[in-house]
Amino acid sequence: MKKVSMQDIATELGISKMTVSKCFKNSEDISEETKQIILRKADEMGYEYKRRIKYRIAVLFSEVYFEPNEKFYNGLYKRLQEQEWENSMKFSLFYVSREDEKNHVINAGVEEYDGIMLLGQFSRKYVLFLMETGRPVLCLDFRFRGVEADSVVSDSFQASYNLTSYLIEMGHRRIAFVGNLNYTNSVNDRYLGYYKALLEEGIDLSVQCRLDDRGEQGILERFQLPEDMPSAFVCNNDHAAYILIKQLKSAGYKVPEKVSVVGFDDVLYSEISDPPVTTVHVNRRFMAEQAVLLMKRRFQQPKARPRTITIDCSIQYRESVAGAPSDD
Repeated sequence: MKKVSMQDIATELGISKMTVSKCFKNSEDISEETKQIILRKADEMGYEYKRRIKYRIAVLFSEVYFEPNEKFYNGLYKRLQEQEWENSMKFSLFYVSREDEKNHVINAGVEEYDGIMLLGQFSRKYVLFLMETGRPVLCLDFRFRGVEADSVVSDSFQASYNLTSYLIEMGHRRIAFVGNLNYTNSVNDRYLGYYKALLEEGIDLSVQCRLDDRGEQGILERFQLPEDMPSAFVCNNDHAAYILIKQLKSAGYKVPEKVSVVGFDDVLYSEISDPPVTTVHVNRRFMAEQAVLLMKRRFQQPKARPRTITIDCSIQYRESVAGAPSDD
């Protein structure tokens, strides 16, 4: 079988051999997007490029968050992969079943890796169990108080506070929260940010409502809409906001004229929704960059104190919010 060459890759993509060569040398002369296209095609064609991989990282992703249309963590993993070449790293994704997490089972092959990144929240006990293997462990998008592991998290509390405050500025006083408490620490933080915004404005907390968005298996489901309809909903993620808007419209409520809805994460659901959803943008590229830097620091300084990096978020304003209706 003929060995695949750089020229073969260039011919397939309709580009010059020099461009392919620059990609494998990680040259700054070509864009990150072009590099990723070349690397994907090289993998697809079975091209073997001798490069020095200094660190092999197993990225563990829980079955709890696996959905066919999951966007946030898929996007975050893609951003990690974009960091591979310049950092001499290789990331490999492993799905962890609920049973394996519960029974403290490590995926076959993980023991061959130099470090572990946990993509999305796992249980405290499972994190501690993995740390006992002696490999560096980094928690990406969650952290636990008292667990001595590096972590990178988004500032869910402040972002939700800002989002809810924006609704209040738009005249809303009856604002519901959508999300299961204790599903993840991030959801709790988003609820607490929402709660603080209401508290500071002196809004009667006893008349506000909260809707669960997931069943016992953690799967998003249709909502039982409240009889006394709020004028606005703060959803803990964009997928929930997307489902809620469709359900509200089916029940005869105009969005945003009658009911406003906001989400969180700024993934595809916020853009394809009708209307598009005002949401919180989480810079996944920056999260991935910081995770890589923390992991490299841990390899180089095994005894360094654990560090948590908190990523600021911003509001992405779209058409799902209007002023509170006059009868509110």
